[in-house]
Amino acid sequence: SRVALSRTLHCATLYLSAVRTGLEGPGLTVAQKMWYCIAAVGGQYIWARLQSFSAFRRWGDSEQRPLARRVWGLMQRIEGLYKAASFGNLLLFLYTGRYRNLIERALRARLVYESPNMNRAVSFEYLNRQLVWNEFSEMLLLLLPLLNSSTVKSVLHPFSKNKSSSSTEDDSTCPICRASPTTPYLALPCQHRYCYYCLRTRCAAAPSFRCFRCSEPVVAMQRHGSIVEHKTHNQ
Repeated sequence: SRVALSRTLHCATLYLSAVRTGLEGPGLTVAQKMWYCIAAVGGQYIWARLQSFSAFRRWGDSEQRPLARRVWGLMQRIEGLYKAASFGNLLLFLYTGRYRNLIERALRARLVYESPNMNRAVSFEYLNRQLVWNEFSEMLLLLLPLLNSSTVKSVLHPFSKNKSSSSTEDDSTCPICRASPTTPYLALPCQHRYCYYCLRTRCAAAPSFRCFRCSEPVVAMQRHGSIVEHKTHNQ
């Protein structure tokens, strides 16, 4: 039993020594590097030039010489075999994780870690920024439809820098559209003049509408030189 166990351990050691786990570090020889460069760069360049030359000379046409047609057919078969072999190598790579292409399989070269104990330095700064921005944009999309522009303006109006200048502003213009009112209406009780459409729409949209000039609550509206029209009757 000890002999069988020692043989099993010896076979396992040989198997592990033959299989690279990716932790052995770089180990390509000079010949492997040269052949890899020749096959990866020179081979693809020569094959592309040969294909373009044969297509320009029309070797695949039936009117060409028999030798040219044979070379063309041979090239097509080689290309088909190469694609089939590449597909098979891709399946093997997905199964074993070794040799990404046929060149690496022929040279028995694979990507390994430079250092056995190398740690991956991953920065999540960009991911964190993206997550924060996504959450912020979703919150804005949720809250913006709930906000009323007139309410926001009325709340911020007392803190504006131009409060003193707005109090002395000419009363002949509507403070909402900044135009001369065609059908002037007065906001009560402050008696500031507005356009009928501007004042009516703001009072209908916000029951707690405040005057744009003095920030007082508008409880009713009156046509210039007419009777009082209450907001409750306008809704």
